[in-house]
Order: sequence, then structure tokens, then C-alpha cells
Amino acid sequence: MPPPLHRILTLGRRAWCDLVRAQGALLKAQWRFLQEPIGALAIRDASGTLSASGDAERARQLAVAVQRAAAHGVFRPYCLVQTLALRELLLAERIEGASIRIGVRRDRGAFQAHAWIRWGDQILGDRPEHVATFTEVDDLRVMGNR
Repeated sequence: MPPPLHRILTLGRRAWCDLVRAQGALLKAQWRFLQEPIGALAIRDASGTLSASGDAERARQLAVAVQRAAAHGVFRPYCLVQTLALRELLLAERIEGASIRIGVRRDRGAFQAHAWIRWGDQILGDRPEHVATFTEVDDLRVMGNR
């Protein structure tokens, strides 16, 4: 049995529940992504200006669940969809203060953008060294509709 499949099959009850919830949150976030302007999805809301509060271990568990669902679920969502889903799961667990962050960079002449969650001084759902390769953008309202 391939290692990733073996790991998924050996998940505990809570991790399976998180995986199912994460897949549902990703589907909901994908729908929003298709319906709303990107700039409106990425604008920081009031919850992102609060100080981080809640269970840090639980926040990390939810981030792992979203990563697993994104990698092995029914579709492969963009990073913005993953951040929308993770933020919703965090809010549902009363883990507050998470904000969606957007960064840009040029790689061999190509423009790239990336989204992640910042919760206090932590990056959730991504590697800090990867996020550090992007320059954070504060206001995406100029993007308007696709």
C-alpha cells in the first residue's frame, strides 16, 4: 500500500471527521471563488484584526485536514480556496484572529500570487519559508471582477 494511502487509512476518528469537514469547506469555498470577485474574497475582515485566540493545536489540526483534503480529495483547489476553507473551519471552532494574506512575486519573469493564513505570529496551512518568498499585498480591491 502506498505510504500516503496507508497514512490516511490509519487516521483516528477525529482526523477523519476533520477531513470530511475540510472537504465540505473546500467545496463551499470553491463555489464562493467561482461566484465572487477575487478582491472581495481576499479583503481582510474584522476577524483578522483581532489578536489570535483559541486552541493552537486544534488550529494546526484543521490546517492539516485542509491540506490533506486539497491533496487527496475530489478536486485540487487553488491556494485562495484552501485559505477560505481553513478560515471558515477556524471560525467554526472559535479560533479567532486568522486572516487571509496574499503575496506576489516574479519567478523567471512570470508573475505569481499566493494566499495563506496568518494567525498571530503563525502561518497555518503553508510553510513559512515558502510564504517568505512572496511580497505581501495589502489591498486587492483593485482586482475587481476576474
